[in-house]
Amino acid sequence: MAEITSPQNPKIKAARALRLRKYRQRERRYLIEGVRIVEEALEQGAPLEALFYAPELLVSPKGRALVERCTHLECWAVSPQAMAALSQRDESQGLAAVVRIVERETEEISLTEGLFVLVAYQLRDPGNLGAIIRTADAVGATGVFIVEPTVDLYDPQTVRATMGSLYALPIVRLREEAALPRWCAQVRAQGLPLQVIGSSAHGERLHYDLDYRGPLALLLGPEREGLSEAARALCDVIVRLPMVGRATSLNVAAAAAALAYEVVRQRHYSAR
Repeated sequence: MAEITSPQNPKIKAARALRLRKYRQRERRYLIEGVRIVEEALEQGAPLEALFYAPELLVSPKGRALVERCTHLECWAVSPQAMAALSQRDESQGLAAVVRIVERETEEISLTEGLFVLVAYQLRDPGNLGAIIRTADAVGATGVFIVEPTVDLYDPQTVRATMGSLYALPIVRLREEAALPRWCAQVRAQGLPLQVIGSSAHGERLHYDLDYRGPLALLLGPEREGLSEAARALCDVIVRLPMVGRATSLNVAAAAAALAYEVVRQRHYSAR
């Protein structure tokens, strides 16, 4: 197979266009790059459709092994110049892939006593959304809900910030605010005592004061505006993190990690 050398090659241009939301929405595909995330996508059975690799840049043995594993895909060797046109990294790892978008459904969230869902509520920053997904994976959450309107789940910055956790757990996009209270009602109709907790710098209780060992949904609002009135009305309680320095708040991704690890502490370590 001849190497693609020109950044103007139609296949390179089509893949590069997926960096823009309108093309992702139209084509129902997105672009990933880097050895780790391509490996995670393969391991978790993500629907990869095409692979681009630059032999001169692909110095990692793991990366070369991934290419050998992808013979079932449309694979294209490309020049460093063509890979640079696809990459948004300062130094490309020489590997990128096109993945088909598959929407996840609320039914994929396992309804058990250990239910723990992080809800990214109308976030605006792709890095924060990606970091929250990574945190959800790290703490063993059941899944993530993304309430729209929001930054695109498949924005390159979001995907990069997940560090491969995009494929580790169900991530469900809710197209309207009303979808979340409907899901909460369905969970409670199953007999699960779901607790819905919101996070705000002005929350009425410290988050350490609550018991998080039962079924839980943790709502995280947009960076500036915070949770909407509809979201606040859905919450059983709104908690705050203690601020003992001059800072009055954390960004939403840092707050999500602090809150989620208190859940982990209570569920897995408090009895030790």
